[in-house]
Amino acid sequence: IRQKMRAQHIPNPIHLQRRLSSSSARVCSTSSKTQQNIVEWIEDITNDSCTERVNIETNQYGVRGLLAQKKLSAGEVIFEIPFQYCFQDDYDDESLTWSARMGMKLLEERAKGVKSRRYQKWVESLPVEAPFLPGIALEREEIEELIRYPPCIKNALKDKDRHEQSTRLLKDRLDAINCTSEDLDWAVALMESRCFKDGGVRITAPGIDLCNHAGEKANCIVRIVSEVPKDETLHPETKRKMKLQVSPDRFKPIEKGEEITISYGYQSNDIYFSFFGFVPFDNDNDTAVLFDSVDDLSEFLGAAGEEIQSSLCQNETVEQLSVRILSASSQNKNEHQTFSIAANGKIESNLSKAFDACELNQAQRAIVIQKRCHEILTNGPFVGTTVKEDLRIAESEEEEQKSRICARYRVAKKEIYAFPLKVRHA
Repeated sequence: IRQKMRAQHIPNPIHLQRRLSSSSARVCSTSSKTQQNIVEWIEDITNDSCTERVNIETNQYGVRGLLAQKKLSAGEVIFEIPFQYCFQDDYDDESLTWSARMGMKLLEERAKGVKSRRYQKWVESLPVEAPFLPGIALEREEIEELIRYPPCIKNALKDKDRHEQSTRLLKDRLDAINCTSEDLDWAVALMESRCFKDGGVRITAPGIDLCNHAGEKANCIVRIVSEVPKDETLHPETKRKMKLQVSPDRFKPIEKGEEITISYGYQSNDIYFSFFGFVPFDNDNDTAVLFDSVDDLSEFLGAAGEEIQSSLCQNETVEQLSVRILSASSQNKNEHQTFSIAANGKIESNLSKAFDACELNQAQRAIVIQKRCHEILTNGPFVGTTVKEDLRIAESEEEEQKSRICARYRVAKKEIYAFPLKVRHA
């Protein structure tokens, strides 16, 4: 095992993050004049001098974002967008995906040109190139070949099916504004990567949608608020806004020249990769599936019973072990269940409960996880790819964007599977 894993050595993920810049794929393809227009537009509609606080610039990774123009204090509001200028899902056709509805709406606003008074400046500021989203950008055979991780392959194929169905249903509307399916691909990818949720409704706000993800290091937050104007009218109308503000609990201000960042949520790399077009390597919330069903786990435990010295796993049938595992699960018994580990060797709740049900001690659990991880890395879906080659692809400017981002995704998953083996041989 030691010799095989040596060939699969993976550098420290923090070093990877520095070497492989975190790319949100918001390509800086619009002119600086158009970029400035959106900041000035926000200033115009809000009557607030937000250009004194932020401007749109390219960060150290070559990605467009908001940079502070002066020192910003904890809790300070950078700017706010009234709800009537926010772009949201109208739910006008439930046969379409929400991103297809919003993408079509975006294309129709773009087609209006100057007649789209509410959104013209924002539409002009959007990048020419959309984020790379596997369910849109990859062909079916590429999804399997480049991703390799079965759960993500399954979801990407589903996303592609839904997107293609929406594209077919929108053909007449696309034709009416002289747009193609490629235009819809662009618009849908932008909406997927830029929207927030307000209850169950997707919404994005000009300017706020430029904020890049920084996870736990994010220095700002986005709030949707309802305010009643302080005026003398008997029944003042409640005003809703999306606010971008410096995190109130920061211990230090944002310095001039520092990028304004937010968190897109504490989620696995599957979400960032599939819907935002980038892969954060230092993501403690990333997970990797060890067993894709109750039967898969039960069969593995039964076969490993002697090696892990578990009389229960040796003596009970696979069916009996499955009943034990199901009885311990908090999920609906009819739901498909998977069992995962997370970054840095953390055991996900579902797997931990299954181990409890099968009365495995810490040493036995460690052997099961190590044995399964070794099996996946040496005989599983990643066979035919190596970490060294994946890193070369991910860092190469000569490779296509789809190859680079998929390589980053593969490396992050391999790191999760390799961690328990590194601990074993430390």
